Amino acid sequence: MKYLLILAFIMLAIKSFSQKTISSYIEVRGNVDALGNIYFDNIIKPRTLTKTDSLIDYSQFKEILHLREPIKIINKLSENGWILITVTHVSSDKENRPNSPFLLYYFKKEFEL
Repeated sequence: MKYLLILAFIMLAIKSFSQKTISSYIEVRGNVDALGNIYFDNIIKPRTLTKTDSLIDYSQFKEILHLREPIKIINKLSENGWILITVTHVSSDKENRPNSPFLLYYFKKEFEL
């Protein structure tokens, strides 16, 4: 009976660890021109990959970013499981000098291990 309880505890512990979800985030930068058109920059693969960065397929983003229209890119990312979390508009730097405004799009995807 004692060994049966230990075995049941081990099985429950293994099951709970095996279904762990890890959230991964990416940042997509979009430049805004004088007419208000948005152009996305390429998503750059980090030099040092963390545990979650190694789960992301960065080659897939090059194909998606060739669509060039922001709505199509966001829709294609959502088809691949990326959820748009927030969009931030940055129009000046720390010293309030005007520079070319850009948008930061943050996406999230959950991976199950």
